[in-house]
Amino acid sequence: MIIKSLTAATFAVALAAVPAQEARADAGDVVGGLIIGGLIGAAIANGNNGGGNRGTTSGGGGGGIPATQMGRDTQTALNYFGFQAGAVDGQIGNGTRQAIERYQLVMGYPVNGREYATYQYDQLMQAYYWAINGGSAQTGLVGQPLLIAYRNAQVAPQQPQVVVVPAQPQQPAPQVVAQPPAQTVIVPAPQPASSNK
Repeated sequence: MIIKSLTAATFAVALAAVPAQEARADAGDVVGGLIIGGLIGAAIANGNNGGGNRGTTSGGGGGGIPATQMGRDTQTALNYFGFQAGAVDGQIGNGTRQAIERYQLVMGYPVNGREYATYQYDQLMQAYYWAINGGSAQTGLVGQPLLIAYRNAQVAPQQPQVVVVPAQPQQPAPQVVAQPPAQTVIVPAPQPASSNK
């Protein structure tokens, strides 16, 4: 800081001591002055920033990239399932990328921590929200086995649903139709008792 003050003071004295003269410059002088001025400005800015290393979030390796909510959510969920993403700071650095790769491997996704597709993020977050809202208590599982249980529940075929179809005017009674994912079974409803007295 003292050197900067002395430099500024020396420059001010030099300007005051030298008499002003008419300045004439051609295009080459202007370009040269712009280049030198740019270099001096960059050096001053670099000196004020301390090389650009101050003020960044540590642990993320992002080099000053702003933290994101998606980054924080991803780190929280990865840590919850035991993938060890590190500190929850929102910065997607090497630790988080390695945790994403471990998650991708377990889930059977293409493994590349730099290409974290939206469907992978959505699956991770849905599993996380399910787990913290009772999924872990229902299954008695924690960590990666809980994540795998969620994935398997999403892939498993669903039970057939029973739908009551109202009777058409030409049909005598309503029908019950079972609709499993791949087949349809029609079960006739019981006939109403006729009242012949």
